[in-house]
Amino acid sequence: MNALLTRVTRELPSVQSRWLRHLLKSVGLLALLWGCWLLVYNTGGASGAYTYVMLLPVLLAAAAYGLAGGLAMALAGSLLIGPFMPLDVADATAQPLEHWLVRGGVFLMVGTVAGGLFDFLRQAARKQIRAARVDSTSGLLNQTALKHDLGVRIANPEAGTLAVVLVRATDLVELVDVIGIERADRVMGELGDHLQRVCPELRCVYRFSTSELACIARTRGHRELKRLARRVHDVAGTSMEVDDAPVRIEPALGIGHAGGEGEIQPQEYIRRARVALRRAISGESKWVTYEPALESSGGESMQLIARAEKALERGEFELHYQPKLTLDRREPAGAEALIRWRASDGLVAPGAFMPKLENTSLIQSFTQFVLRTATDFARSGILVPVSINFAPRNLADDTLVNELIKGLRETGTPPEHMEIEITESTLMREPETAIRLLSRLRDHGVGVSIDDFGTGYSSFAYLRRLPATNLKIDRAFIRPLEGDGKSRRLVLAMIEAAHSLDMSVTAEGVETEAQATILAELGCELGQGFLWSPALPGDELRAWLDRWRSTT
Repeated sequence: MNALLTRVTRELPSVQSRWLRHLLKSVGLLALLWGCWLLVYNTGGASGAYTYVMLLPVLLAAAAYGLAGGLAMALAGSLLIGPFMPLDVADATAQPLEHWLVRGGVFLMVGTVAGGLFDFLRQAARKQIRAARVDSTSGLLNQTALKHDLGVRIANPEAGTLAVVLVRATDLVELVDVIGIERADRVMGELGDHLQRVCPELRCVYRFSTSELACIARTRGHRELKRLARRVHDVAGTSMEVDDAPVRIEPALGIGHAGGEGEIQPQEYIRRARVALRRAISGESKWVTYEPALESSGGESMQLIARAEKALERGEFELHYQPKLTLDRREPAGAEALIRWRASDGLVAPGAFMPKLENTSLIQSFTQFVLRTATDFARSGILVPVSINFAPRNLADDTLVNELIKGLRETGTPPEHMEIEITESTLMREPETAIRLLSRLRDHGVGVSIDDFGTGYSSFAYLRRLPATNLKIDRAFIRPLEGDGKSRRLVLAMIEAAHSLDMSVTAEGVETEAQATILAELGCELGQGFLWSPALPGDELRAWLDRWRSTT
């Protein structure tokens, strides 16, 4: 009841304004009709030359109110020009009945034709406007309608915080693969309708893009806005029935709103919502509310990416190699190649640029650099096999696999001297594509290692099908080994699972001799970590190997 009263109160001014416009329009048309009647009367009567000036209010009424308005005004005009209008005012000659009936018929015909024509044009314009405002695939209002409605709400301010909430179905691509694009469109339409039904705080829901919905909301403050975001996320993530089948999406939200500067332009609300949504997706958050700090972060990210591209051209990047050792005999048995940026002001930490580069097309150029440099190092045979990391975008690019195979063939590098490492989360993004590309590498003799195992969500069904030769246990499981029996049993289960799939096991992040001893007892073949060495440039790795061999 309170919501209904609030809505009525909010819409009351617009209703009053609409009735006032109709009243003024009607009064104006009647005044014009009366003025035209006076003109005809004062110029001689129904036989004068100004008789058909009475059609002017008929046409205007038809334009304003369509067929009903044209007929009503034509009837009023025919009555005024008939019994109430003499044929000749000067000698008070009465107008013959058939004379005004014919003229009245002409008025009614003009009113009917004009009113029908204006109704047709108005309906056509209404359909055209609707087509321009509605997404035909989902039935929801579209981005054009969103911008217009935002502009209207900004021009008619209300109390509270106005915000745009962007909802993205982050897994829509996977959904399309399963149910098809048409049913996926229906899912987005059903989701929009569901949000409007369950969340009355949302003024309207719009189809913003293929995988995104936009909502307009006005709340009483930022705390209530956050509660609304949490509610929208929960509602969007619930299962729905589409074509009698349960469907669920994985939503991410970005909320754009004005700060202390007051109301802003519609496009700025949308831009801020996109900035927040991008941060929610990259940070794997459920939802993010816009803050100015997000802008500086995004700007710094763009500048860093631009700097990295130029730095690659200038040759500022290099590879460092962290050795791996056998845990039973403690002998060097390979190395992982890790990219480093030697800028003019010193080394830039990989965590500062690699996560950003992995989300851009530039990762292809950087991976090509890593492939060439690591292949040259592997060809020397100093410490092999040499492992390199593939990002998610790399697994969608057949050319990188082709280049690696071609590079091995042209340089004469044995394929078993190279190994590709992929994280299990990368594997599960496009498992079928990953299996296909990695199978090609295995067919040519290149090793395949699953990195950071235990931190993602690998399916053992995919692990069984994956042509992997090695499994790397994440450092998070190695750190508590010394004092935690559960951690030991968990690591043992991972090792036994890998062995059952004919994989060797590498433990990363080994920092103490006790950890190395426990891992060897559990059957882990290889170790990698600061216990033996950090990642080193090629020359320093050679020196490290010389020292190692001289002391053993």
